[in-house]
Amino acid sequence: MTNENIILNPLPVPTWNSLKINEASYPGAVPADSCTPEIKKLPDSLKLSNNEALSGIKSAAGDGLSVHLNGDSILIESESEASPAILNYDFTGGKQARLFLHARENAVLPISVVMTGEGTAVLEIKIQADSGSAVDLSVIQAVGSGCDVITDIGCTCENNATFNLTKLELGGKSDYVAVSVDLAGEHSTFSANSGYRVKTNQSLDMNYVVRHTGRKTESNIFASGILENDSTKLFRGTIDLIKGCAGAKGTENEDILLLGDNQVNQTIPLILCDEEDVEGNHGASIGRLDDNIIFYLGSRGISPEAAEDIIAHAKLDAIISHIPDEEIKTLAHSLISTVEADGGEDA
Repeated sequence: MTNENIILNPLPVPTWNSLKINEASYPGAVPADSCTPEIKKLPDSLKLSNNEALSGIKSAAGDGLSVHLNGDSILIESESEASPAILNYDFTGGKQARLFLHARENAVLPISVVMTGEGTAVLEIKIQADSGSAVDLSVIQAVGSGCDVITDIGCTCENNATFNLTKLELGGKSDYVAVSVDLAGEHSTFSANSGYRVKTNQSLDMNYVVRHTGRKTESNIFASGILENDSTKLFRGTIDLIKGCAGAKGTENEDILLLGDNQVNQTIPLILCDEEDVEGNHGASIGRLDDNIIFYLGSRGISPEAAEDIIAHAKLDAIISHIPDEEIKTLAHSLISTVEADGGEDA
């Protein structure tokens, strides 16, 4: 393992240094051992190999991480409309993993990735969506609540390609998430639905960067989550409307529920614009449970703690509904119930 401070999740354009939000510093170690996934489901229409041709796709995590990622990798390719694939990664003992996904022209590639285990977890996913293709990626992060987790996802979309991402953060003591998407081709689209529950004394640092290069491209980033006692969360969301992307539209929104006290929440929406005929939107809402809801549920014999879990479960259910694979939906629901049973005090 390598021990050094690694700069993660840098903003494309830095803001005031005094705010200490331009980047994250990871003080831990990147494991050298590779994590080989358990392939729970892989349709015959998908090809599996060890090709690293997509390693050059941009990252939002930063160059500081990439130099440490040299473990074993796998490539999954789709040349037609494929059924869902499922990969399980167990990071027990501390491991890194590299996954490459390639949807050929007009192909469909639906895949779900589940992250578990007791140990530092580092997962890199690079995606190429060729013209007319669609990639549906679901990532369920349920690593042990005392562990460090880094997830780095990068994607390039060509003409009329679609990338749909559903990301669920349920584990990890210090959790870093980076997502970089290049909408290079005309009419390409990106949709992200991110859900999280940051438990007591845990932290979550997210960096989403979408670059609109092609004309009439569209991106929609939605994040929704729960912050419990003494938790911290930072969400950086960048929509970069690059010259030449006329007709492009980008939207980012976040909805945060506070349970308990002493949370630190930072939401940094950033819209960069170098083109006139474009549209960029952002918004965020934050609040606590309405006392009337607690009273209403209490009148029916539901404790305040159980009421909080019910509301939190409902917020995450809305994110889970975007997962296309029913088996993974069921798993996600069971993992949420496990998080609630822990009560957020096991960090």
